[in-house]
Amino acid sequence: MDLTAVLILAYFALLFITLLWSSKVIQGPWLFFLRAFFPNWKFFHAVGHVPHLYVRGQAAGEWTGWYQVYPRLPRRWHHLFHNPVVNLALSHQNLVDHFASDLNALPDGADASQLPTYRLVTRLAHQAIQGDRWGDTPMIAAPLPRVERFQFELRMELPASSRSELMLQSPVLAVWD
Repeated sequence: MDLTAVLILAYFALLFITLLWSSKVIQGPWLFFLRAFFPNWKFFHAVGHVPHLYVRGQAAGEWTGWYQVYPRLPRRWHHLFHNPVVNLALSHQNLVDHFASDLNALPDGADASQLPTYRLVTRLAHQAIQGDRWGDTPMIAAPLPRVERFQFELRMELPASSRSELMLQSPVLAVWD
């Protein structure tokens, strides 16, 4: 048996063992590295607050308004067969979901900036404020002027409601190249 087959069998054995584990939440630093293999299945739960990422920038001393970074891409029939742009946008939202989950699990008084998901969301916000796109669709609805600094917020929102709850606001961050 070659090494690849052994590693695949070990992976599925680990999955089976964790399924037999009696706790409902599987935690541990060693499972963090396997998170990419586990999609976020929270959409099967009752409808509740959904995390949304907002960004704003500062150009010439003036702050822009807050803009939502949320993947709502138009559906096309060919997406059934090939949709890398939609998959990228959904992976970005999955990152925001994981970040909200990590913030909820963080002990009181702990520094959120040490979380790997915080650093990834910071990069995502930076991409959005710089005018990055998902294919032909911009990450934020309105084009922004060139900004020197930016901030991002994580807000929990109920679908079909205008109310939101601020979960985290980043410090003012400098734009990098």
